[in-house]
Amino acid sequence: MANGELDAREAERVLWDVIVVGTGMGGGILGYQLARSGRRVLFVEKGRSTLPGTPGTIRSAIPELAQPRAARSPDAYYDALARAGRTTDEVEDISGRFPKRFVPFIGSGTGGSSALYGMVCERFFAEDFTPRQNFRDPGHSTVPDAWPVTYEDMRPWYAQAEKLLGVRGQRDPLRPESAEAELPPAPPFSLDNQPLVNYLAGRGLHPYHLPMACEYADGCTACQTYLCPQPCKNDAARNGVLPAVTQHGAHLLAECQAVRLEADRTHVRHVICAHRGDMLALRAKVVVLGAGALATPVLLLNSRSGDWPRGLANGSDWVGRNLMRHLLEPLEVWTNPERKITAANKEIGLNDFYFWEGQKYGTVQSFGALPPLEWVTNRPGRLGKALRLAAPAMRRIYERVATGGLVIAAIMEDLPYLDNRVLPSDRPGVDNRQRLRMQYRLHASEMERRAVFLRQVKEVFAPFRKLTLGSGKENANLGHVCGTCRFGTDPKTSVLDPHNRAHEVDNL
Repeated sequence: MANGELDAREAERVLWDVIVVGTGMGGGILGYQLARSGRRVLFVEKGRSTLPGTPGTIRSAIPELAQPRAARSPDAYYDALARAGRTTDEVEDISGRFPKRFVPFIGSGTGGSSALYGMVCERFFAEDFTPRQNFRDPGHSTVPDAWPVTYEDMRPWYAQAEKLLGVRGQRDPLRPESAEAELPPAPPFSLDNQPLVNYLAGRGLHPYHLPMACEYADGCTACQTYLCPQPCKNDAARNGVLPAVTQHGAHLLAECQAVRLEADRTHVRHVICAHRGDMLALRAKVVVLGAGALATPVLLLNSRSGDWPRGLANGSDWVGRNLMRHLLEPLEVWTNPERKITAANKEIGLNDFYFWEGQKYGTVQSFGALPPLEWVTNRPGRLGKALRLAAPAMRRIYERVATGGLVIAAIMEDLPYLDNRVLPSDRPGVDNRQRLRMQYRLHASEMERRAVFLRQVKEVFAPFRKLTLGSGKENANLGHVCGTCRFGTDPKTSVLDPHNRAHEVDNL
């Protein structure tokens, strides 16, 4: 079939070398490298294929803007999301007194969230590999003294990843450990961004051009939140899945959801999948889970058995715990009230407050373009209908108050805690959409650091008109979700070993 897709029954007959569940930045790139080395690889992807040539794919804009009439029906809306590489999963937040249900803005389909990402590809700081020392009072967080790998261990792999993804940009002057690594240059700062770069440098700060996995093709808008319409965004679909299936013999089963893994005490025997109304039992010598920090732990927890009463590979009871999501605080800044900015502006990085006065806070980055008003108004349901009726008045206010500036994101790492977690849903789905639950609250360390970090960021931009666009306190912000299948050396306090293999399952 086109784009490496395979007949489902044929896939069931094969004993694969490797089945990769999920085609995002983890699964898509690993599957490519394994196929390239001669392994027989099958990608199992819950979402749609959006590889080149797939009919019906929505590119160039978010589906709320590209297909506004889809908002009139939930079925049409979720179909549009799927064709645009977005998840249709429903998350039930059970953190508060009353549950809240929402569809997170994350990817689902070939490339996963990387197909929608803003293309920033940063290395960790060397200090990030010994994390606990970076926080004055981590409290009862499970943040470890050290991760089981070091920056030096990762250095050659960072270089390979940057080459594979075509990363361009400048090195951060505050990272001496990566000074030797040269990146191809990105285009110069735009006329919109250069005045802010000059201002920050004039204050003694250290702005630099973000390292971007971008080809900067003619007409490039540094697109994020939607599928790139041209061969420009380097992601796990374009640089992983596509060459794996077209050049190295890998195969793809799209619209194929892994629902559970059948295993004995030491090996996964079958990957049980729902594929377009049918059930499949797939087999492989090695099974790779790369379905993201929400779906991967839920799959393991749904794979309970007599051998695994708490879920597969969950002897530690840590699967799904230590949920982290980053606190992202978008801020719009008008550096020149006479100039209305409309061009793409995802260029600037600033890490002067990443480590500050003996404490770790976060990074400051250009955020890219402000989402169009249709992102809010073109949704199904009563609220969406009411917002559409009010859209003309809302648009006038929106364009007068909230457009024309540079959008900046202050991003702070939250710490891992055992009580912040993701769980399977306790109610069945009725419309082929996956459901899961999450429990997450900010702890004292996050609240204190967030207040200090935001105070510093706002002080830097004090000379300019500013508008706060959102809050890192919102649990629906899951674009950077991570932490739920931790690696480590102790099977009692981690799910995976230092090579990302399950401690207790030999081929997972």
